[in-house]
Order: sequence, then C-alpha cells, then structure tokens
Amino acid sequence: MQSDRLKGLASLHGGLLLFGGTALFSQTLNLNALDMTAWRCLIAGVLLLGWLKLRGKPLGFSLKQHNIGILGLSVLMGLHWVTYFHSMQIAGVTVGILALFTFPVMTVLLEPVFDRVRLKGKDLFAALLVVSGITLMTPSLNPDDPIALGVFWGVISAFLFTLRNLFMKKYYSQYSPLLTMGWQSLLVALMLLPFVTGKLFTLPGEQWFQLFLLATVFTAAPHTLLANSLRYLKAASISLISCLQPVYGALLAFLILGEQAETMTLIGGSLIIAAAVNETLSKKKA
Repeated sequence: MQSDRLKGLASLHGGLLLFGGTALFSQTLNLNALDMTAWRCLIAGVLLLGWLKLRGKPLGFSLKQHNIGILGLSVLMGLHWVTYFHSMQIAGVTVGILALFTFPVMTVLLEPVFDRVRLKGKDLFAALLVVSGITLMTPSLNPDDPIALGVFWGVISAFLFTLRNLFMKKYYSQYSPLLTMGWQSLLVALMLLPFVTGKLFTLPGEQWFQLFLLATVFTAAPHTLLANSLRYLKAASISLISCLQPVYGALLAFLILGEQAETMTLIGGSLIIAAAVNETLSKKKA
C-alpha cells in the first residue's frame, strides 16, 4: 500500500538524517574518540536491551556459538566507531563521513570471498572510482596533514565496518537488529570502559546532555527507524537511499557547524557516492 511505503520512507530518511547528525558530536563533545564511544555505547546498549526486555523479547541467541561470536562482532564495531570519530576529529565531519562511505564498495569486493563466487569486472570499476575519489580527497601523503590522516582513519573504519557487516549477514541475519545492536553496544562499552580517561565526570551539564542525545536520539533511535523501514521497503531500495547519508552529514555540518569542505574533497566524495549508487543499482537490477 502507498501509505505503508510512505511510512517506510519516513522511517528510512529519518534514520539516515539522525545517522548523519551523529557525526556532529565529534566536533561538539569535549571527549576523545574512545571515551565518546564507550559512554555512548553503554547508554545505547542498556536502552536497546531494556526495550526488548520490556516487550518480553528474548535477550539471548539461539545457538551457543552465536553468543560467543557476538564478542568478535563487538570488537570490530568498537574499533570502527573509535576510528570513525577519530577521523572526524582530525579532518572534519565531511572528510570522515565520505571516507567511511567507501564501505559499500569494499563490501562488493569482499563479499565474493565470503560467498565463494567470482568477482565481476563492473565491481572492479567501482573500486577504481573509489580509489580515484580517495586520491582526490587526499592532498598529500604527509602523515602530518590532517586531511590525509583523516582519510586514512576513515578508510580503516570503513574496512572494519565492512567486516562486521559481512559477518553479521552470514551468521546473525535471522536475529532482530535491535538484539544484535544492543549486545554489540553493551559489549563495546564493557571493553572500552577500562581505558576511558574519566574526563566525563568533569564535563558541564550541557555536555552530559549532548552525550545522552548521541546515545539515544542519534544511536538507538536511528537503528530502530531503519529496522522499522525494513517492514515496508525492499532491502535494495534501502541500500540505494542510504547513499544519501553522507549528503545529510555534510549538509548538517555546514548548517550547524559552518564547516565548508574543500572542492577536491567534494569531487572525490562524489566519486565515492557514485560508485556506491552504481553498485546498489546493479544489485537492485539483479
């Protein structure tokens, strides 16, 4: 029905907008990437699992190996989040989020390894577009250049995110995304909390409120919205529309933070998004 499709689109765009807004906190919260990830995950994990508990949903996985495997997924997810926020704190929101969005094409390149199928020529073309985009975004290979360093950590974050997603798809696709996300968030927090600086307790109240917003409105809520959109839209449509996430993030960074990206960054980012759109369209036709 048309109304169901509208519900799905509203949930999807709302979730993507909130995910784009997540990046803003890398500039406004006075915490390093590790501290920010740890506290954000603790709040989000408790909320997501608490919500499932209130609804009477199971909090465990049906297979013993899945209870163990979620630890590995949490390690990948935690490292992804830390490197992502670190990338944006070094080079700005636009650079970090565009570098991260190399993950759709990384997925296309690595998925055949997981599924044991042959890589196609058009996928190599998409990879070439991404490499070209990253090259244009990176003004130099000097490790002291913040843009180059930000792109490096953004690409590392994308690789970690790709691995996490492929393992999720292969072994955890039968579970609720709220369950898997809740446990990953909580376990990431438990792994990182021993290494936090304790700076949180010296922050003013306004910064505490920002952290709570990051964990609830910009972490738990968008995952719930995206899960809801799956009820009304095809996965291929969701993947295609998700290519708007970097656009939302860059637009919010410009409107709220006044961050203006370099021309070459925008051109390189456009190539990366074009590659992601192209791959998604190919999958949709298939």
